[in-house]
Amino acid sequence: MTNLSTRWITLTALLLVTVTLALFMLRHASAAGAPKVQYLVVQPLSQDSNTGLQEELNTYGQGGWELVLVVSGNVTKPFPRYIFKRVDLP
Repeated sequence: MTNLSTRWITLTALLLVTVTLALFMLRHASAAGAPKVQYLVVQPLSQDSNTGLQEELNTYGQGGWELVLVVSGNVTKPFPRYIFKRVDLP
């Protein structure tokens, strides 16, 4: 009976150590390979013509920025701002 209890305790401890080590290694590996996310808030320079705005947006797009949100301000005082996001993979 004692021999069976000792084996059970040893097996349980070994399993616990293995699971803890595996979780630690998984967390460390996922943190090292996590992408870097950057955000950029821009007030457009050219609000008069669509062509100028398109050129400005294309410039940000060529730099790797993706337009994710347009904030137009409020009704009495329009203040358009564009929010861009860029993800850099490790």
